[in-house]
Amino acid sequence: MNPATRKLLRVDLVDAVEAEEMFTKLMGEEVEPRRQFIEDNALNVRNLDI
Repeated sequence: MNPATRKLLRVDLVDAVEAEEMFTKLMGEEVEPRRQFIEDNALNVRNLDI
């Protein structure tokens, strides 16, 4: 990573319960909640790394 152009962001874990729920939704065994999240947020994507 080029130090002249990289960006460092600080992330604070304010709500561990909410973070755990999101992690479980996106990485868990159940497909339906993940699919629904993707459909609901597909139009809000700004930076997509394919």
